[in-house]
Amino acid sequence: MGGAGARWRAVLGMRTAGPRGEWPAGAPDPDRLAEGFGGLYGGPPAGVWHAPGRAALLGEHTAPSDGVGLYAALPWGVTAAVGTVPDDPRVRTASLSGPLRSRGPQARAVAGAVAAARRTGLLEAATGLRVMLGSDLPEQASLGYAGAVGAAVALALADLAGGPPPEGATADQRVALAARPGCAVRVNLRTLGTTVLPFDPAAEGLSLLVADTGALPRRDARPAHAAELERARKALGPLRSVTDLPSALPRLPSPALRHRVEYAVTEVHRLNAVVGLLRAERFGEVGVILTASHLSLRRFGLPLPEVELAVETANRAGARGVRMTGWAGTALALAADDRTAGIGAALEEAFADRGLPAPRVRTALPSAGAHRLR
Repeated sequence: MGGAGARWRAVLGMRTAGPRGEWPAGAPDPDRLAEGFGGLYGGPPAGVWHAPGRAALLGEHTAPSDGVGLYAALPWGVTAAVGTVPDDPRVRTASLSGPLRSRGPQARAVAGAVAAARRTGLLEAATGLRVMLGSDLPEQASLGYAGAVGAAVALALADLAGGPPPEGATADQRVALAARPGCAVRVNLRTLGTTVLPFDPAAEGLSLLVADTGALPRRDARPAHAAELERARKALGPLRSVTDLPSALPRLPSPALRHRVEYAVTEVHRLNAVVGLLRAERFGEVGVILTASHLSLRRFGLPLPEVELAVETANRAGARGVRMTGWAGTALALAADDRTAGIGAALEEAFADRGLPAPRVRTALPSAGAHRLR
């Protein structure tokens, strides 16, 4: 096993650390968060809110070309005890372990929600905010952690001000705020307009299986892909308007750019096909399109080797369909309920055979959106 592991790490070009951080088995206790809030900030919160993470089903990688994404809310997310403070405009964010760094993803998401609330008059400039966060969603698994933080705080600020429900400033926030059980959320990644669609895998004895390998790219791929697609847009016009792909591709200067555009255009077609299946409540037929999306992502240059291993293993173990979800090391499968345990065991064995840490595997169903708990 050691030799196989060394050879596999040579393929990866680095030593993989496996899944990062905690993935608690249970949701945060709202009462404990409220008590922690009081202990740190000297008074009770105004309330406690929850927002879910999300799994990207299709299309999230078309954001640089103003495409369309399809998402499902997860049963795991972020819980926030929130209170306002008059005459003290500071924004302070903490967890039960203590204050959080102002430049960390949680504090930045809170600051973004506060800035939006100030712009819309929901929070006065002289009024500050105190937030205590808890989560049962892994932070680095491409499952919408920062979006869930922002959505929970945005909903809290709207509720406390008596304002209308917020729409959300990002695609992830839109999903967290619009989601319903047994549904998917389609997001226009240019306008952020949302459509809620039926997606009830349980009706056909199916579940979503999430496999967090912990793999992270050496650098964020999004800026480079956005720059490439911008060059393509200058040559072809808006990519969402490309209808004759065989004629458009030869007008691009490099094979890599042609691959990027081919993915961006065909992914929208795949997503539209899935939307049609969801409207017809043919949920079990979605899997083959998920797999086709992943195969196309290979030409987009995205899946990490650990994700490829997870996808291939889950496919061999009987998943209906599998693809990379998000921009890092997580795979998402649609599988029959009686296959999920076997898929999890196959993943553990496949990674162990290569001397790699096993991915964290959990099953989920499309879940509820953000809401107030206390």
